[in-house]
Amino acid sequence: MSFWDHLNKYTPKPYPIVEGDFHVAVNGSDGADGSAAHPFATVGRAVQAVRAVKDERRGVTVCVHAGEYHTDGIALAGADSGSAECPIVYRAYGDGEVVLNGGVTLKAADFRPVSEDVRARLRGEAKDRVVCVDLKRYGLSEADWGPVYPIGAFGTEKKYDSFQPGENCELFVNGNRMTLARYPNEGFLKLAAVADVGDCFEFPEQNYYYDWHGRRNHAGGKYLMDKETTARLKTWKSLDGVWAYGYFYHDWADSSTPIRSFDLEHRAFFPEYVAHYGARKGALYFFYNVLDELDAPGEWYLDRAGGTLYLYPPVPLESARVELTITQHSVISAVDVSHVTFEGFTIKGTRGDAVTIRGDDNTVRRLTVYGVMGNAVVAEGRRNLVTECDISHTGRGGIRLAGGDRNTLEPGGNRADNNLIHDWAEVYMTYNPAVRLDGVGNVCSHNEIFNSPHSAIFYYGNDHLVEYNVIHDVVLHSSDAGAIYSGQDWSGQGCVVRYNCLCRAGGGEFTPDGIYFDDMLSGQSAYGNLVIDVKKNGFLIGGGRDNRITDNVVVNCGTGIKYDDRGRDAFVGNGWARAAVIDYETGSMWKRLRAVPYRSAAWAERYPALARVSLDFNDPDNPDFPVNPANSVVKDNIVIDAGGELGVIQPDVARFSEVSGNAVFASEEEAGFVPGEYVLKDGAPALKAAPGFKNLPIGKMGRY
Repeated sequence: MSFWDHLNKYTPKPYPIVEGDFHVAVNGSDGADGSAAHPFATVGRAVQAVRAVKDERRGVTVCVHAGEYHTDGIALAGADSGSAECPIVYRAYGDGEVVLNGGVTLKAADFRPVSEDVRARLRGEAKDRVVCVDLKRYGLSEADWGPVYPIGAFGTEKKYDSFQPGENCELFVNGNRMTLARYPNEGFLKLAAVADVGDCFEFPEQNYYYDWHGRRNHAGGKYLMDKETTARLKTWKSLDGVWAYGYFYHDWADSSTPIRSFDLEHRAFFPEYVAHYGARKGALYFFYNVLDELDAPGEWYLDRAGGTLYLYPPVPLESARVELTITQHSVISAVDVSHVTFEGFTIKGTRGDAVTIRGDDNTVRRLTVYGVMGNAVVAEGRRNLVTECDISHTGRGGIRLAGGDRNTLEPGGNRADNNLIHDWAEVYMTYNPAVRLDGVGNVCSHNEIFNSPHSAIFYYGNDHLVEYNVIHDVVLHSSDAGAIYSGQDWSGQGCVVRYNCLCRAGGGEFTPDGIYFDDMLSGQSAYGNLVIDVKKNGFLIGGGRDNRITDNVVVNCGTGIKYDDRGRDAFVGNGWARAAVIDYETGSMWKRLRAVPYRSAAWAERYPALARVSLDFNDPDNPDFPVNPANSVVKDNIVIDAGGELGVIQPDVARFSEVSGNAVFASEEEAGFVPGEYVLKDGAPALKAAPGFKNLPIGKMGRY
């Protein structure tokens, strides 16, 4: 079996039919008794029935039969909990797909040709292809679809009195997300120049305006367009309601803004919301919500005052499924609930998160989630499990797990295991990973993750485990980012990243990192990982301490392993990170350290090196002074690099930590790997150069 065969061994298990205590069917009635012969019509009615009988049973199962169920949200509360002795299961019966849909289906017969006034604003074939539908025919009003809401992870909209919170309604055709009419149709424009960065928080880099947070309604600035873009905008019949989305300074900080006004004679536009980090020449952006640019299949536009929706159909409407998301509720919401399982459903059609859980010992199994604006599953509590799910085409992320107590270091025990997650973060394109872990002691394991603009896995906190995941073709639209990422915390100790396969990170001009411990993150262990074809650094260790990087294989990356000294350089050399460390009261790294009881008995026993850190600012050469990259180990790693370089290890890392026993070869053949695999032959040269190295468990990586 080849290397890739090992990683692609997963085959779905047959879905068994299980007879339930209650049944739900599309032809049922909520006035029925919920039996197989007389099923309920809605899951909500089944929830009521379970609540009435669960104290009398050893377990209750609700079976939902094949069909589509439109819902504004199925809500469970504490009274709907099960127990270890009486678990409660809501599951697809097994007679076909069960769809829980928060959207509204628009009928092909209701679409009409556009008016002559609108037709005059369209271009080329769009004049004859674009059709429209009156949403009021469906009992909808402006309150249902709402205004255009901001998108982006680094927006400043909350600083403005005009801001209205909410999530955008979206249009889907055959499950595919349509594009709100934009220019250009694909890719990005580049700012020709910036005349005024606006009243931003930081500009230039590391130059902060700390009073910014206490003020409101910041001046937005003035950005300049190129000649071609300006000429295009002069053809638009109206400039009202236009928005811009972009990476106005950093390629990891996306935001959006309505355009306050244009000055086309001077090639300028004035954003309503300031970009958090200012703006720069060459920054990427595009305009959207532009009726005049409804010129490509798959684009749409909504006249929000009148309720007319315009669509350039990507396929013939007669055979298409056209859906508009309206609800902002989770399709399944379980708050203060325990010992409940949701299994086998297809969930789509919400502007919020598909599934939200707060509680303990709940399970989400074999869900298919797509076509939602938010995340697929958000679970907070203890021992919740998300497994065997197929997640794609979300506006935000995949699975978010939070739990555990950072004061006591009690683990959360939540797990994202054996899931397929791909094509996510289609709207909010940064800092919305496939899996995010927060708190203490949560697990991301055996998932296959691919195709995203930004990071695959994020974690923050302590004692998390990231293992046996297969990750490929990620971070396609950012350079200062990592496929597996955490950072900015001396106290974020005890996390383990092991036995993951990471292949291909970066795309086009974008050059990200593979496994990235950013900005002095400390106390991490990374071993047994396989990192292939990452455009920048296979590993980037950003100046932290107490890290162990061992027994990894890094192949054909821009740089194999980079370990810098940014914390020490900031403190003793006035480096770029100085604001984080130079002052005990204001420095962000010191604030995060003080936020946890790192000298308490529980913490000192678990992380003894952290408990003995020195606070003596007059002795920066003390290895225990936390800015120093001390007590780390970089050992027994195998790097395949055509230039024969291990990477970049700053002198202060070698001074304060151990860097030894690493093997570097120009090719896999020279190292002694079995051809087509990443297993070393007996007596391989790499084993002699790195005698402590252990072969990777390739066969255990990925889904099972």
